[in-house]
Amino acid sequence: MKLTILVATMLLLTLTVNAQQTYQLKPTPKTVAWGYYDASTPPVLRIKSGDTVEVQTLITSTPARLEGAGVKPADVEQSLRDIVKEVTNKGPGGHILTGPIFIETAEPGDVLEVRIKSIRLAIPYAYNAFSPGRGFLPEDFPYAKMRIIPLDEQRMVAHFADGIEIPLHPFFGSMGVAPPDVSGRISSAPPWIHAGNLDNKELVAGTTLFIPVHARGALFLVGDGHAGQGNGEVDITAMETSLIGTFQFIVRKDMHLHWPRAETPTHYITMGLHEDLNEATKAALREMIDFLVTEKHLTRDDAYQLSSVAADLDITQLVDGNKGVHAMIPKAIFVAAQGRGDLITLERGACFGTCPIYKVTVASDGMVTFEGRDFVKTKGKATGQIKPDDFQKLVNEFNKIKYFSLDDKYEPGSPGCTVGATDNPSALTSIERNGRTKSVSHYYGCKPSEVLRALSALERKIDEIAGTEMWVK
Repeated sequence: MKLTILVATMLLLTLTVNAQQTYQLKPTPKTVAWGYYDASTPPVLRIKSGDTVEVQTLITSTPARLEGAGVKPADVEQSLRDIVKEVTNKGPGGHILTGPIFIETAEPGDVLEVRIKSIRLAIPYAYNAFSPGRGFLPEDFPYAKMRIIPLDEQRMVAHFADGIEIPLHPFFGSMGVAPPDVSGRISSAPPWIHAGNLDNKELVAGTTLFIPVHARGALFLVGDGHAGQGNGEVDITAMETSLIGTFQFIVRKDMHLHWPRAETPTHYITMGLHEDLNEATKAALREMIDFLVTEKHLTRDDAYQLSSVAADLDITQLVDGNKGVHAMIPKAIFVAAQGRGDLITLERGACFGTCPIYKVTVASDGMVTFEGRDFVKTKGKATGQIKPDDFQKLVNEFNKIKYFSLDDKYEPGSPGCTVGATDNPSALTSIERNGRTKSVSHYYGCKPSEVLRALSALERKIDEIAGTEMWVK
């Protein structure tokens, strides 16, 4: 009997996924896609959901153009020279994109969550240029001009001209996945359901992009680095430069989107993309209404009205074929989910063997903090993010078993525990909710009872929703 309980306990606690890994990906003639997104492009890197990749990207230009505009030959990246010289499979667009990255388990219908951890400059200059027949006012500027703009990374400003300095807000103009197979190779220029050339200046470090997946592995590409940009990108270029970004990729089986969305520390963002600006605006607004109905549980009427009084509609860009509009609504207005500091915690303790030992904390805003202690793949602290609504799902699980009415201890010597086996692991759950705090310790060697089975189910649910499988061996 003791052996049976121990084996069952170990099977219950064993998680079989690999921990997060970190990779680097640099642009070479063999690791870029020049001017296109295509589901048939072979991946240059394979990773797992939860992994992090530092990706270096290249300026959208050529050595000849840069040197012709005044860049010293020594300041032109060798990788750009190599790619321009060796890559012949290119077009129909012009962006040099690093990738694609294949994310295991990503399938059509899923969502790829792209957490933009950091962005830094790779070179000390950018350019801005326009040319005949391009931009939003081609009839007013029927000629070409290119300007090299020095970048001061220490002060985080761009020196546009004497007396004009522009704060740097680096972001990637193009981040996307492969389009559906039936679309074949598509240009890197127009953004679409695969995201791609969004040119959304809000997508700086610390933000998250959600992209619907259309091909197995997602096949993520990134490039078109910008040191900064105005909404509209009216002359067709921003402050074009080379950037290095660090991204964490999460495959979301629980999300289903038709169009890309994003989230910043302060706002939720929906997007509309269409060759007609009015239709792009309608699409962004409809996406915002859908978000408010789905995620904030408003009626459609209330979502429409809230969008009118609280959401801002901004022109993203006017020059990429499909014009872009994005709607932004501040998180601060959703006061019901703020200010309480509610927390749920699960700690798993030692056993006679290799039971994973860790602590995971879930906050009401969806922040997950993992602390690996022993017999886990990820030792030390790691963080993740779930939807705030998932925190409420956990609260409902606590309420379902009348957690606040349980004993504080189900351990040897306590009334609720008759020891049936020794050397078993333990678990400690706790919840801080609306000013109330409750903790319950649970030794797995206690003989099964209705209460202990409910506690075990609760502990499994915390693991499941918090996603601890990303960090536990």
